[in-house]
Amino acid sequence: MPDHKTSSRRPLWPALAALMAVVVAVAATALWWTARDTDADAPRTTETGQRASTTERESGWKPTENERTQAAVLADALPLEDLAGQLIVARSFDNESSLALVRDKHFAGVMVTGQQILDVTTDDPLVDVKAFNQQLQDAGGDRGFPVMVPIDQEGGLVARLTDPLTTFPTFMSAGAAIAGHGDDGAAAVTAAAQASGAELRDAGYNTVFAPDGDITIGAADPIIGSRSAGDDPGIVAKAVVAAIDGYSRAGLISAVKHFPGHNVSTDSHKGLPVLDSDRERLRDHDLVPFEAAIAASAPGIMTGHLNVPAIDDGVPASMSRKVITTGLRENLGFDGLVISDSLGMGAVMQRYPGGDSTVEAIKAGSDLALMPADNEQAYDAVLAALKSGEIPERQARDSAARTIAYLLHAQASAELPGEPGSHAKESEALTAKAATIVAHPCPVPRITAVTPSGSSDAVAAFRVAAQEAGLPIGPGTSVALLGPGVPAASAAVVVSTDTPYGLARSTAPTKIALYGRDVPAMRALVKILMGDARALGRLPVDVGLPAPTRC
Repeated sequence: MPDHKTSSRRPLWPALAALMAVVVAVAATALWWTARDTDADAPRTTETGQRASTTERESGWKPTENERTQAAVLADALPLEDLAGQLIVARSFDNESSLALVRDKHFAGVMVTGQQILDVTTDDPLVDVKAFNQQLQDAGGDRGFPVMVPIDQEGGLVARLTDPLTTFPTFMSAGAAIAGHGDDGAAAVTAAAQASGAELRDAGYNTVFAPDGDITIGAADPIIGSRSAGDDPGIVAKAVVAAIDGYSRAGLISAVKHFPGHNVSTDSHKGLPVLDSDRERLRDHDLVPFEAAIAASAPGIMTGHLNVPAIDDGVPASMSRKVITTGLRENLGFDGLVISDSLGMGAVMQRYPGGDSTVEAIKAGSDLALMPADNEQAYDAVLAALKSGEIPERQARDSAARTIAYLLHAQASAELPGEPGSHAKESEALTAKAATIVAHPCPVPRITAVTPSGSSDAVAAFRVAAQEAGLPIGPGTSVALLGPGVPAASAAVVVSTDTPYGLARSTAPTKIALYGRDVPAMRALVKILMGDARALGRLPVDVGLPAPTRC
C-alpha cells in the first residue's frame, strides 16, 4: 500500500505550483458552462476537466487506491435503508436523537453548531465535546469506517470552538499576508490551518467546513465579509490553496465554500441571492479560487444556495444538476466530496418543503446533504426516492463510496500534536504577516504607554498582550479598537479587528488593519506599536483610502 501519511514538513511549493498552473490555464481552457450546460446520460469531459482530474491523480492529499476499493465494497454492501442515511449529515437538536440517527439510520455524520457546542459546564470545556464526538463514533458501530464529525471553524467570527483551543484571525488575514509577503505569507496561512486542524482533530473532529473560496464584494457584503481572503480572485485562490494544504497536513477533510461563489449582496440564510455574473465573469472571476482548489486536490467543495441565471435560472446552485454534475464534476473534473450548504437556510426552506431539499440536492449530484431542517423527513424522503429510482441507486452508492474513502483516509493519516491552545505562535505569526499600515504620520511617533478603547473583547485581549509585553496601560497614546458595536472611531491610533472598511470612516493619524481580535492578534499589534515589528501586509480589499507614504 502506498504511504499516504502526511508529513508536517511537506514543502508548500507543490500546491502553489498546481495553483499557478491552473491560473495560467484558466483563460484559455476553462470552459465550464460555456459550451455544455445541458444534461445527458453519457458522461462528458472537457479539456478543463481532463486537466484538473489529471492533476488530482498525480498529487495531493487523497484516498489511496486501496482505500477507494475498500470504500466501494462497503458502499455497495449497504442496504437501501442504510444508504439513505449515509447521504445525510444530520442537524443536531440534542445528543440522544443525534446518536440514534447514526446508530439506527446510518446517517453519515452529525453537525453540532451554535449554543449546543458551546454550552459546556465542566472545568475542561473540551471534555463534553470530546466525549460526544467519541459517542458518535461508537454509535457508528461496526460499519467499518468512521462517522463524519464536521465543524465550522474558519477563524475570526466563525469559530464554533474557542477557548481552550487556539483562536485564529479571520481568513481575510490570509489575503493580506499573501498580498504583502507572497510565498512567505502563504506559508503562514498553511501553518495556521495545519495548527487549527491538529487541535480540531485532537478534539475528535475529522472534517472542517473551510476555507472560504468566496470573493468578497466589499463593504456591502452582507454575510461573507472577513470570511473571504479578499476581492482579488488570484489572492483568494492562493489563500485557499495554502489553507487546504494545512488542513490536509493535519489529516482533516476540508471543504471549500460556497461554490460557485457567494459573491452577492443578499444573505442566503434569509433569501436566495442572485449571482448575476455572465459566463465570462464566472470563468475569469468567481470560479478562479475553486479551480485552484481542484488543482490542489481539495477533498471537498460545499455548494452555495445561489441563483445563477446564466446557467440555471431560478434553481439554487445547491439543487442544480447543471451546476454540480455538468459543471463541477464533468467540466471542472472535480472528483472529491460535494457537500450542500445547510438545508435549513431560508434560501431553500420555502422553495423545497419537507424532505424535498435533501432529495433535490442529492439528485443534483451532492454526495452529502447537510443539516436538513427535519432529519426524519429528510431520511424518509431520500429512502423513498431511492426505492422509486428518483435518486439513481448507482449514483447514491458512488457518493457513499467517495465519502467513505475520505473518512478512511483521514483516519489513516498521521496525527500531529494537537494539545488545545498549543499553537498561539502560529496564530500570532499569521496576524503578524497580515497586519497592514493603512495610514501613519511622519515621523512615526514612539509609543511608551497606551489608553485602549473600543470593542470590549478586543480591548480585553489587548490588555493581556500589553501586560505581557510590558507596555504600560494608562495615560498615553489613545488606541481605538474597531469591532462589534464600534464601526469607527477617533484616536491617535485606530485599529480594525475584522474587515478594514471602518478605517475609512475613522479619524486618526495612524490606522492599522489587523484582521483579528484575540490575544495572539493583539500580541502582534503590541509589537508593532512598540516598534519591535513592522506591519508589511497589504490590504486585500479596497477601503477607499490612498496608500500611505513612506517617511
